[in-house]
Amino acid sequence: MRQLVPIFLLMATFTTAACAQDSAAPQPPPTTQSRSGDYGYGGRAEVFVNGFGLFGNGTSGNAINQQETQSGGASVGYRFHLSASSALEGRYGFSRDSQKYTIGGTGGTVSSVPAYLSEISASYVYSLPKSRYLQPFLEGGGGLVLFVPGNYGGGSTASGAVIPPNSAGNQVPYIGTNSLYGGAPAGLQTQAKAMFVYGGGADVPVMSRVSFRIEVRGLAYRTPDFGTVGFQTNTFSFVYEPSLGVTYRF
Repeated sequence: MRQLVPIFLLMATFTTAACAQDSAAPQPPPTTQSRSGDYGYGGRAEVFVNGFGLFGNGTSGNAINQQETQSGGASVGYRFHLSASSALEGRYGFSRDSQKYTIGGTGGTVSSVPAYLSEISASYVYSLPKSRYLQPFLEGGGGLVLFVPGNYGGGSTASGAVIPPNSAGNQVPYIGTNSLYGGAPAGLQTQAKAMFVYGGGADVPVMSRVSFRIEVRGLAYRTPDFGTVGFQTNTFSFVYEPSLGVTYRF
C-alpha cells in the first residue's frame, strides 16, 4: 500500500487545485446540451489506453504463503456514457508476473510460477460533480482474470544458480527448494478466476476530446493454485492497480 501513497497525494492535489480555481473564477452561463446528450467535453463514447502497476498484498492459508511479484501492464477499454453522471465500461488488461508459494512457512520450500495475466472486466462508472479542470469518478463491477503459466525468463535457484535445459534445449519443469518454470509446466493448469473490481480516478481534459486519466483500481479474486493441491491456500487475493492513461471521446 505504501506504493499507492504518491498516487493518492497526486489525485488530492489535483482535486484541491481544481476546486479552488473553480470557486475563484467567474462561472460562465449555462450552455446548450451537446448533440450527444452529454454535459461534458466530447461525446457520449470514449476509448482509452492505460499503463498500470500491479501490487499484491499476499495471502496465507493451509500452511502456504503466497505472494505475487510486483509488475506492470497495459489495458484498453471502451466507456459509454448513459448520462452526465452514469457510464458503462468494458476493459481488457494484460500483464505478467510470478506467483510465489512458500510451503511450510518461513524457510520452507519455495516455488515460483511465472504467469501471464489477462483481465476482462465490465464496470459501472459514476461521475462526481465536475470542476473546471477535473472530472472525478468512482467505479465498481466484475469480470474474470485468467492465469496462464509460462516460461518467459528461465528459472533460478535460491542460491542464484540457473536451472540448465535438458538435452533438447528445453527448460525442465523444476520443483525444489526454490522455483518451478517451464514453457508448459507439467501438472500446472490455466485458470480463470471470477473477480470483483472497485476503484476511482479523475480525468483531466487537455483538448476538446482528449484527456489524461489518473486511476486506482482494486481487484479481488480467489488466489490461483494452477490446479495443484500443493499450492491451494483457499484464500482471496487483493491486488491494486494505480494507472495513468489517455482517453479520447467521440
